[in-house]
Amino acid sequence: MYGIGPELQERNGIESMTAMIRKKKLLAALLGVVLLFFAADYLVGRREATVIREREARKERLEKLAFYMIVPDIQDVADIKNAHGEYEAVFKIENLADEPVYITYPRVIAYVQTGTFWTEVPVREVDKGPQEQVLRLERGVHLYRKIVTISRDIKYTYYQMFGYMHVRFRISMFVLPESAFKEEEVLERYADAYIYLKPYYMSDREIARQVKFPDDKIPVMIPMPPH
Repeated sequence: MYGIGPELQERNGIESMTAMIRKKKLLAALLGVVLLFFAADYLVGRREATVIREREARKERLEKLAFYMIVPDIQDVADIKNAHGEYEAVFKIENLADEPVYITYPRVIAYVQTGTFWTEVPVREVDKGPQEQVLRLERGVHLYRKIVTISRDIKYTYYQMFGYMHVRFRISMFVLPESAFKEEEVLERYADAYIYLKPYYMSDREIARQVKFPDDKIPVMIPMPPH
C-alpha cells in the first residue's frame, strides 16, 4: 500500500478547513437572519403597542369631552300662535371645554307620557334647509330650535302637576375628535330632558284653580330634574 503524500494531505486539510469556514458562515448567516427576524418582530410589536396606547389615549380624551364637557338640555318651549298643537322648543348644547369640539347636528325625539307608556310625537326643524353634517362648537352655549307637534287627541297623563303634560326629550349627537370623520373615534352622546308642558287648549284660568304660581303667571314650560 502506498501512503498519502504530503501534498495530498495538505490539500485535504485545506478543503476540510474551507468546508468548516463555509459552515460557520452559513450558521452565522442563519443566526443573523433569526436575529433580524426577532428584532423586526420586536420593533413591530413595539410599534403596535404604541399605536394601541395612542388610540386608547384618544378614546379616553374623546370620552371626557363627550360625557363631561358636552351638556345637552332643554332651554325653553313656547306656544306658536295660530298653530294649534305646535310648540317651538329651544335646545342648548353647552361646551365646557377650553377647546373646540366637533359634533354631528343634534337630533331630538320627543315623547308624551300616556299612562305607563311614552308616546312619540313629531319633531321637525324650524329651518327646513340642509343642515351641516359636522358642527364645530366653541366654548359656550349653542342653541338649536325645533318644532314639536302634540295632537289634542293624545290622551296624556297628569304627572304630579294638574293639567300639564309630562314630556321627555331625547337629545342625541355623535362627538368627533376633529372635523374629519373617523368611525373608530366616534362616540354617541345623548341625554334625556324632562319638562311639564301646558296644553295649548287648556286655559290659564282652569289651571290656576288647581295650581298656584307666583304672580299668578301660568308658565308654558316647567323644567324638571333628571329622573
